[in-house]
Amino acid sequence: MEMCGTLSAKRERLVGGKMNTRNRAGRPESSRRRAPLMMGVTSCLLVTAGFALAAIRPASSYSLQEGEQGALAVPEGKGLPVLLDGLFSPGEWEDAKRLDLDDNVSLFLKSYGGHVLIGVKISPFRTSVVEMFISPDGRAIHHLHASAQIGERRVNENSGPWDNPPFVWGDTPDWQANEIRWDEGKMQALIKEGKSEGAAQELSMFKYDGFEFQIRRSKFGPGPWLFRVEVPTAPRFDKPVVFPGGTTMKSTAGWAKLTWGSGR
Repeated sequence: MEMCGTLSAKRERLVGGKMNTRNRAGRPESSRRRAPLMMGVTSCLLVTAGFALAAIRPASSYSLQEGEQGALAVPEGKGLPVLLDGLFSPGEWEDAKRLDLDDNVSLFLKSYGGHVLIGVKISPFRTSVVEMFISPDGRAIHHLHASAQIGERRVNENSGPWDNPPFVWGDTPDWQANEIRWDEGKMQALIKEGKSEGAAQELSMFKYDGFEFQIRRSKFGPGPWLFRVEVPTAPRFDKPVVFPGGTTMKSTAGWAKLTWGSGR
């Protein structure tokens, strides 16, 4: 995680130094008062995803199996509630379709009551990011990001990992996901003891199993949705897990097609 410190300045330029952070209770902290520290820490989670999106060769990828033909039937759940806290509590995802993307990353899909629920479980969970891409028509590409903040943008042929256009952090119309949070007091104490910002953040992070998303189905229409996900994880942020394998963020060629089924 030493790379986190070297990315602080770049992330601060991208965000413009205006980010508001939240504590464990969800109360906003003063961005002005904490800007030098919090911008650097958040960069550990956010900027590294930009390197992952530009990776030439992913660490692993799940290709659609013969017979799936690019289509995945998302089952209608049995109404088991999902608390968007990133903990994958027992029973929450038992009524979902599960795909093991590699030995450490699993994808969960289900729908219920006009909403689509998507879980990305990472075992063991370290500093991690989820980059989710959804297209309702094969042309418009929506990029949903989750790490220390959540945000959304529209991808175009000139888009870079973080620019053209930039993300709008915290503006998540018709969807929500958990964010990574940490014990700020503990982190600051570890930094005073000589830990780097990245190491201190990881050691003070609260427990997570991954990221849990809830999307209103009307946001992208009745479907099918074209779907792609990247999961950069420490320490190999430059080689993310990609589903479906061999796909890119700027073209929907080869993406999975999510349809709505009646059961698992």
